[in-house]
Amino acid sequence: MLTRTISGFFLIVILFALLYFGGYVLLAALLLFSLIGLYEYHKAISAEHRPFVWLSYIACVGYYAILFFRPEAVVEQPYGFLFLIVFFLVLMIAAVFTYPERRFEDAFLTFCGTVYVAVLFSFLFFVRRRDHGFTYVWFIFWAAWGSDTFAYLCGRAFGKHKLVPKLSPNKTIEGAVGGVIGATVLCVVYGMLVRGQLGMDTAQILMLAIPVGLCGAVLGQTGDLFSSAIKRFMDIKDFGHLIPGHGGILDRFDSILLSGTVVALVLMLI
Repeated sequence: MLTRTISGFFLIVILFALLYFGGYVLLAALLLFSLIGLYEYHKAISAEHRPFVWLSYIACVGYYAILFFRPEAVVEQPYGFLFLIVFFLVLMIAAVFTYPERRFEDAFLTFCGTVYVAVLFSFLFFVRRRDHGFTYVWFIFWAAWGSDTFAYLCGRAFGKHKLVPKLSPNKTIEGAVGGVIGATVLCVVYGMLVRGQLGMDTAQILMLAIPVGLCGAVLGQTGDLFSSAIKRFMDIKDFGHLIPGHGGILDRFDSILLSGTVVALVLMLI
């Protein structure tokens, strides 16, 4: 427990510094996190499959190169979408010419893993690069980690009905509901504290914080369960051991990946 607490403290300090500086510093860190996450993902599924590992790494670096030179091309223009289509076509060709050593599902798993890790990590960058991005980006963590904390506390106190017993036997419906409510409250409180910095009134903050809290918490828990599904199917406890007491990059950021996506989408809509 002490090791987990100490490593968690240093992780928060490093994360705070990266988000504070933002820009290319954050982008370089997200590229590194993505490459490590892809390594963990491919290592996990390699027991049953043969993913196109190097094509995944190349696609990840190529995607972040686009973000480095033309970040607006991904958000405002269709280049990000076109990049993913080209990557998918390359994997289809690779699957054809490596058959039967590799199966067609290996190509699909490679594509899905690259999107799941590299693309979803990049939404942290999209949120941070907005005006007042350093303030907005913390909504992601209040939603995701707040949901984890309150789900654990409520599950311990009130949990009776299992949520998905075959996948995660310790998670309960009461804990999940408590996690969503707790995360939403945290987002609303945080929003009220920073509304002056964002130039919003109370109604505008509620229009932002409530959808972010609700959707971020639900998707954060979904991301955690999705990660658990992969690990249970592949019969592994953790994706890695990079962070003492926490596992690997994907173990620590599984809920952040989906919460970051929903915060970015809510900000785009509002």
